[in-house]
Amino acid sequence: MKTPLSPLRVCSLVILTATVWFAANAAAMVVVERDFPDLVQRAEQIIAGTVTEIRRGVVGGAPITFVTVSGLTMMKGEAGDSITLELYGGGDDEYAVTVPHMPTFTPGEEVLLFVAGNGENVSPIVGVWQGSFRIRFDEALGVRVVTANGGTPIAGIVDGKVELAAPGGDGGGAAASMTLDELRQEIADELADPTGAETR
Repeated sequence: MKTPLSPLRVCSLVILTATVWFAANAAAMVVVERDFPDLVQRAEQIIAGTVTEIRRGVVGGAPITFVTVSGLTMMKGEAGDSITLELYGGGDDEYAVTVPHMPTFTPGEEVLLFVAGNGENVSPIVGVWQGSFRIRFDEALGVRVVTANGGTPIAGIVDGKVELAAPGGDGGGAAASMTLDELRQEIADELADPTGAETR
């Protein structure tokens, strides 16, 4: 004679099944390469701000990392003074689900993000890591510069693509570091003339 499952065990099985399903789909996620015009045009919001909070939770049985960015400067779209992004993955000290190439964040760091499908997509950042940038102050230049998600300085936007500085550099210097103002201008130009990019 089979013993009926308790409601608690049924609930646990449902959550486990949902988590495994989400994890399998996230792991199998295919990331399409996005050029700069793609990032700008696909983004519902383009924001710059400071990461002020990171917390983890569960939504619909799936582990989610909530990243709050505050003190926003909007370059496209609308938002309040802050926005909380929902990235699939996370967990506690005992269990964790990770997604390859999913950007991670640290409270206090300044970021520039191309956002779309927040609360709907596995990653609310366009192109997963491709639409995630960091902002830092370059003391040698005396200006704020932009780096790619992995920390490599951006040399510029060349033929519609984000060009990274050559490896082996010291990460500073005008030739290897695109300033925040320069990137903001590139975004504004693309928004004003989206058909002007030869690569589209």
